[in-house]
Amino acid sequence: MLTLRLTQHAESQPDHYRVEVALEGDGPRQTAAAAFQFALTESDHEDLRWYLEDYLQYPLDPAPTIAARVEKRMAEIGGELFRAVFQADEDTRDLWANLRDKLDEARVEIITDVRQAAAVPWELIRDPKTDTPL
Repeated sequence: MLTLRLTQHAESQPDHYRVEVALEGDGPRQTAAAAFQFALTESDHEDLRWYLEDYLQYPLDPAPTIAARVEKRMAEIGGELFRAVFQADEDTRDLWANLRDKLDEARVEIITDVRQAAAVPWELIRDPKTDTPL
């Protein structure tokens, strides 16, 4: 089985992260690393909370209009994460190029410590070129 493993490490500066990227299971293990700054705004936090909690219980007008805006923002955040990780340098781009056409066969694992588990919303990461979530 093909496995994409993202190991998140918090750096000494707030909202700065280093991610080790590993692709295993299809030939030799391929690795790369990316360092980036990421933080959700308070508005993003509240919108995500509303979308995942309140919208499900109260989907009546004007909620669908608000949900469409939040969904668009979620896609933007996912694209930002993708670019930060898979377009960080030549190694990360090469790794993504090897995975892109096999994504539907891959298992994606996120590794982080408990304190940082909610710092980066990895479930939103998506290829902005194809609009495909990982």
